[in-house]
Amino acid sequence: MSTAAGPGGPAASPAPGAAWVLLPVAWCAWLLAWLVPSFLVVPHLAVERVWLVREAAPQAILAAAAFFLVAVWPFWLALARREAPRAAVSAKWLALSVLELVMLVALAAPFVLVAWSVGGKAILAGPLAATVGAWAVFGLGLRVAAQAGQGAARWLMLAAVLVSVGPLILGYAAGETLGVGFPRLVEASPIVSGIGLALGGWPEGAWPWIAAVALWPAVGMVLGLVGWWRTCREQHAPSPPRRVFDKLGG
Repeated sequence: MSTAAGPGGPAASPAPGAAWVLLPVAWCAWLLAWLVPSFLVVPHLAVERVWLVREAAPQAILAAAAFFLVAVWPFWLALARREAPRAAVSAKWLALSVLELVMLVALAAPFVLVAWSVGGKAILAGPLAATVGAWAVFGLGLRVAAQAGQGAARWLMLAAVLVSVGPLILGYAAGETLGVGFPRLVEASPIVSGIGLALGGWPEGAWPWIAAVALWPAVGMVLGLVGWWRTCREQHAPSPPRRVFDKLGG
């Protein structure tokens, strides 16, 4: 609902409620779009492709969920907002963000069941829960940092996209040009590490465990703490007139 403009003032931007309603619609449409190839495209292909087989449905839904939770959802308010005032990072705002995450995970459950059923794979509850938790913590940290830092959302979104698909692009380019692979570099992507954890079970070895379980949640927690600290510092900082007064008063 929009509010009327004051005398001589600009019209107020719409309330963020429309963006909140659009979020589950966009989420479900995004997940469905990644499942469509397994149902509609595969039967018409003479030669099966790696990502266009029914067995790849779980990988497709996991890749879609990872990219949305890491590179889209943290910046949803910034993408939907035009000139509306920026909401402060508070306990209430954080609780609403966690509620959004719970809603998205609940809406994704039917898609997960369909994907695993089509792919003919058994659901590994523990690793799958750890995968979703890692993406959720990383995405929540990005959202807090983007909300706390004025003008930082676009750069954080670019960084989230790069860490998601950058290792995949570099690994593919190295394989095509140099003929060598960099599995550790590719596993640094939250998409690749999450898919490996959710479908392959608990990893073995120090680096696979760090990449799949600990790396991105730790980064998200650091980003969230930095954003929270910055918000607290801004809230307790003296106003500009007070600063001037303090300087004049010595």
